[in-house]
Amino acid sequence: MIIDVDSHGEPPESVIAEAWARTGMEPYDVGETTMRFVAGDLLQTLPREQWPELADLLPPGAAAIAGLETVDGFAYDGAEQSGVADPAKRLAWLDVQGIDAENVISLRGITSTRFLDDRDAARDLIVACNSYMGELHQGCNDRLWPTTALTFEDLDWCVDELTRMRGLGSRSFLLHAVPVNGIPHFHSAYDKIWSAAVDLGMLPILHVGANPVMFADGWANVEGNMTLLRQLGVCQGHQAIQVFLNGLVFGGVLERHPDLTVLIAECGIHWFGGTVEHMEQRNARNGVGPRMYFGEYPWSLSPTEFVRRNIRITPLPTPDQDPRRLLDALPECIVFSSDYAHNEGNPNPVAYYEALLADLPAATRASFFGGSIAAAFERMGGGLASSRITNV
Repeated sequence: MIIDVDSHGEPPESVIAEAWARTGMEPYDVGETTMRFVAGDLLQTLPREQWPELADLLPPGAAAIAGLETVDGFAYDGAEQSGVADPAKRLAWLDVQGIDAENVISLRGITSTRFLDDRDAARDLIVACNSYMGELHQGCNDRLWPTTALTFEDLDWCVDELTRMRGLGSRSFLLHAVPVNGIPHFHSAYDKIWSAAVDLGMLPILHVGANPVMFADGWANVEGNMTLLRQLGVCQGHQAIQVFLNGLVFGGVLERHPDLTVLIAECGIHWFGGTVEHMEQRNARNGVGPRMYFGEYPWSLSPTEFVRRNIRITPLPTPDQDPRRLLDALPECIVFSSDYAHNEGNPNPVAYYEALLADLPAATRASFFGGSIAAAFERMGGGLASSRITNV
């Protein structure tokens, strides 16, 4: 069983353009969106009039992604960063790869509206993307699962949208790792989201691009060095997720919702093991020191046990995100994804990991490729049933 938890496809540009037209606003172009993506959180510390010119800030790869120029050494290897969703082609690719099923994530709705002040307009655009992806994949929901995008100003609306999209075959939704309207994820008001996720069998996904970082004033003062600005802008992509994980564990979310599983995708893996270790060090059951500083630890499982049961993280299939060390330390937590059809993904991800993990035990490889995520779905909403995947 092979389940790809993070792949990508987007509605055609006409759908995006029509949705923007209904807002009455001009859409961000690819350059503006990319600029905000690579350094937007850092630039928020500056007045808008002090932002660099787009042409200066835009990295070379963004021009290549937009098809504006060719950059030596930068290739897609058959992938397309802004690839339009095409179920027939995707099913054929799954067959070649030997992948049984996958989440198909559309990011256009959340990335293009992340900095939009008009949140009603943002919601309309997100709904348009959700509807297109859900309707497009009718008839192949046993293998292609469109991921639901959300904006979290109205939690009751989120539950309604999750329910609607589950009816269209969605098995996951995109989650922000920061509070909205002052409501953190461990707050009792958020329990309706976690309950809906479990009841509907929908996997919450923390995906790169939806987890704003906090920077102190001054870090954007790079004296015109745009490479430095871009490097600083993306160096803390896991920051909000670390706080989020602490909130889930120490705030009791995973105690109240034992069947919940949360997936972290495209946010790196280098920080994950250390974060779990640091949470464990603050477990008051481990000694008088943590208890003196933090008080009693009231939950039934340790932080590490909660993470192993309820948190999953997927690496990119690239040499800089080798999962073998984490598979040894936290084997249940590390799961497979292709990131296809993004250029930083891999058009042959199964072969890549089969070679990389060849020396690991068969049970570890089986858990990585699909067993761990299938078990999570089994806990949430009745498992997976399809022509190729049987309930586990």
